[in-house]
Amino acid sequence: MSSNKSWGVNQDVSQACQHQDLVITPSPHAIEAGYVRPALRSTTSKRKKGEMGDSVTEVVYPAPLVLPGDKLALDPKHPPQSVQSWRRDKDRNPVTSVRNVIYVAAPPEIDPDVDFVGSWVRPKPPKQARQKVSNRSTDSPPVLPVPPDIKDIIAYLSAVYHPLSVNTFSSPLVFAPWDDSPTSDIESNSSSQNPAQIPKPASSSIALRTSSEIIRIRTRPSPDSLFPSQINLDDLLDVAISILPSDAYCLLLLVSHDLYEDDDDVFVCGRAYGGSRVAVVSSARYNPALDDIQGVDRLHAWPASHCREYVEACCLVASSSTSSQNAKSKGKKRITRGTTHSSPVVLSSSPAPTPAHPSPLHLALRNHLRDPLSPTSLYLIRLALTSAHELGHCFGLEHCVYHACCMQG
Repeated sequence: MSSNKSWGVNQDVSQACQHQDLVITPSPHAIEAGYVRPALRSTTSKRKKGEMGDSVTEVVYPAPLVLPGDKLALDPKHPPQSVQSWRRDKDRNPVTSVRNVIYVAAPPEIDPDVDFVGSWVRPKPPKQARQKVSNRSTDSPPVLPVPPDIKDIIAYLSAVYHPLSVNTFSSPLVFAPWDDSPTSDIESNSSSQNPAQIPKPASSSIALRTSSEIIRIRTRPSPDSLFPSQINLDDLLDVAISILPSDAYCLLLLVSHDLYEDDDDVFVCGRAYGGSRVAVVSSARYNPALDDIQGVDRLHAWPASHCREYVEACCLVASSSTSSQNAKSKGKKRITRGTTHSSPVVLSSSPAPTPAHPSPLHLALRNHLRDPLSPTSLYLIRLALTSAHELGHCFGLEHCVYHACCMQG
């Protein structure tokens, strides 16, 4: 997916932008990053007579923009995955007549003994953000977006992964106290314990109680202080593996809390263990109420991320930063890789090249301009797209290097 980061783009300019021209090929930054788009015909073993050529395909399926900070800009040599290589992958789990249901688990409930965990889902904006809010001339606090409903996530995933069934995981999941006495991390058949007899948790761990186990969940303070605390992603993935139903092809665990995986992470939004057929996704950082704090240019979210002015502004900021670093490199000559890229291909957004049959990108942009998403809808689509992406890994899909699609890193 294309980056939504503003990278220093003036927000006032963004609000005035009408997205007159659309970029459908890699941005100029792709050259500096070393990204070279693989030939589209390599996605299949042989192109059949009458199939679309590359130029037509780019109109229908735009290339990745490769903006600064995008996964492909950081890892431009990521190997492409063709349909044939996906089919030949021996590690890919097949869908069978017995294992063919996608389960989605709602965010866990919270035991009263650890009610403080509920406060961790409420963001703590930095001082300057709090001051900005307090200076607004209003008699009421700002209205926060409604968190996404699991029913809407299931409806979206049902369309993406049709005709597989997408069902709600119905067994209870509850955040509970964790006993830090020297025992194993997983206590079997703990549901029979009296909750009143479970000791108060240590500050570094809580527990997640399933129908048959209590599993330790590590926690830590949020490094950027945007949320009070974070929950360890790897531990949640262990929970997902533990509760995977026998008829499940895969399971998605949704959480409302902010997540971390490694000590060096500021935060992570989700992860899939594709081979184990489980994924975990957090909605915390997707809250549109945090867009200003996180520097997200909401008006240039997809499909407006293909706006030429926006793409050029992103690349200009990155290029200026790179030039400053090169000036300090003691006169060493800078080598630019990937110079085989031509100038980006640009389409006019109005009128469409073929008004009777506009491209999907043109249609999406028209809807984007005519009926902008409400914060609640934006909250939903962000979580839905990431959920579909992580489940794609469970189906053996790698990050896409061909198109600006849901599986792009």
